[in-house]
Amino acid sequence: MKAALRNPLLALTALGIAGCATPREQCISQANEQYRTAEAALATAQTNIARGYALHSQSVPYTVQNTCYRDDPNSDVMIPYSCPSTQYRTETTPVPIDAANERQKVAEYRKILPQLRRQAAAGVQSCIAQYPE
Repeated sequence: MKAALRNPLLALTALGIAGCATPREQCISQANEQYRTAEAALATAQTNIARGYALHSQSVPYTVQNTCYRDDPNSDVMIPYSCPSTQYRTETTPVPIDAANERQKVAEYRKILPQLRRQAAAGVQSCIAQYPE
């Protein structure tokens, strides 16, 4: 179920948002985390089934040639030199899926979502009691 948390950008965004939130908001966000993760995984599995394949994203390095300059110790002239830098781009490629396995995931998520929703609601109520406005 932690598949949605595999994306580091999402995790960093969540941390960034949590840093600006009040203690109550942080508590509520944490109380809802498992439910949101399961919902996202359900949506991903349903999308994979509808599309017929999954998408795999990966960061791929590439080199960019730049020109840098340094002072010539014998004159006031700047000397150019090559200074390559590595940058990254995200490539997304289709990946075959086992449709039966994806349908099984959908069934499992649908089965556990009501329980996770109840747990999240109880957690939110606890947060509201712990951090009244």
